[in-house]
Amino acid sequence: MPFTFRPAIVRGETLYELPRPLPQLKLVDTWDSEGFKVPLRDGETRQRHSRNGVVITLSGDVLSHDGTLQLDEQAMFETLEGLRAALHVGGETERYRLYLYFDAATETYRHFRDCSTLKFEYDLSDATRFRYELQIHAEDPQLYTTGLE
Repeated sequence: MPFTFRPAIVRGETLYELPRPLPQLKLVDTWDSEGFKVPLRDGETRQRHSRNGVVITLSGDVLSHDGTLQLDEQAMFETLEGLRAALHVGGETERYRLYLYFDAATETYRHFRDCSTLKFEYDLSDATRFRYELQIHAEDPQLYTTGLE
């Protein structure tokens, strides 16, 4: 499989893979524009379109991390603590890149830059499977293709 789903948070040289499995990944692109309406005339005109940042929602379970099974509550909890720390953004200089896919044939990643966490929700009620939902905002809407940066 040369093109694989490998979501990770990257800051500088530090790569933190997201716990797996991740059965849901949703991306939302939106645009702003100005609308002009002439009274008593049907229709309207939209101008000056610009793309907003991208909102990325991931839902997953903490069953494995970095290829290691998380077999008990303590291991799952420690993995969530690590994820929580990786997601923290305390200022503009702490934004991160969100890597989504790895292409082994070209050794490149597809990723968003200038990311910050909007929401991190986790459910600890099932002792055999901790679940989480993560919402990230990428200020830069471009999806980059580069090597590990």
